[in-house]
Amino acid sequence: MTTFQSEEIFARLNEALDAFAPAERQSLVKQVNGVFEFHIKKDNSPNAEVKIYHAEVKSQGIIKPGPAPASPEITLFLTDEDMVALAVGDLSGARAFITDRIGLKGPMMLAMKLDVIFRSLGMGPPKGSEKDLAYDGFESSFLILQIAEYLDVLSDEERKAEVAKVKGIFLFNVKNDKKETAVWMMDMKNGVGQMKKGKIEGLKPDITLEMKDKDFVDLFMGKVNGQKAFMTGKIKVKGAIMLALKLDTMMKDTQEKIGFFGQKQAKL
Repeated sequence: MTTFQSEEIFARLNEALDAFAPAERQSLVKQVNGVFEFHIKKDNSPNAEVKIYHAEVKSQGIIKPGPAPASPEITLFLTDEDMVALAVGDLSGARAFITDRIGLKGPMMLAMKLDVIFRSLGMGPPKGSEKDLAYDGFESSFLILQIAEYLDVLSDEERKAEVAKVKGIFLFNVKNDKKETAVWMMDMKNGVGQMKKGKIEGLKPDITLEMKDKDFVDLFMGKVNGQKAFMTGKIKVKGAIMLALKLDTMMKDTQEKIGFFGQKQAKL
């Protein structure tokens, strides 16, 4: 029988979950709230063996071999090598989706919570790293990561072209239900552009956008119109308001690049 490196990954995830206190397990379930099914292909060859695992992180918090007992909310298709890379933090979920290394059936927002599962169980990219843009308790963290990873997969020339189109520095102040605030700054005015958690030293924003976490998610997902959100006070804007229109265009470019509204087929 073919040996899969990811077998050890799933075994370690299971052990970590078993060591959780009931309150810790329920906290993870509350954050993720989904049922995953993983179709792991040994390699990229046409007839390579496939192994299936599932993670029920909606009510119990269990990871087991085999298909999910009921219809999964999300199914992921990837190679054994990429599954290991995701789990140890060598490959972020966002980059894997953008570069078509993961096939996806189901909502992208749920798929992006893979990093939450891995980190909670002692795997995945380390917190506090320079590229870590996430705030605990903010769904919009996943969206900010999409924009940052979208920039990362572009060449320097492509990034300069994006900067030339936007020509602005954005500051996002986002509040969640606990009245906590997440701050991100995006420089699309200088060099090849950058996204940073917190403020970028020495830069002054051309536009500041203040909104609730849910409203930011709805805006990115196309559930709410940006102009309507502004007119109804869901988004408060200070500064060069015309830049908000350019941000809307950039979000749509990101959505198109990563296939946010549809399923993605991995190039296996």
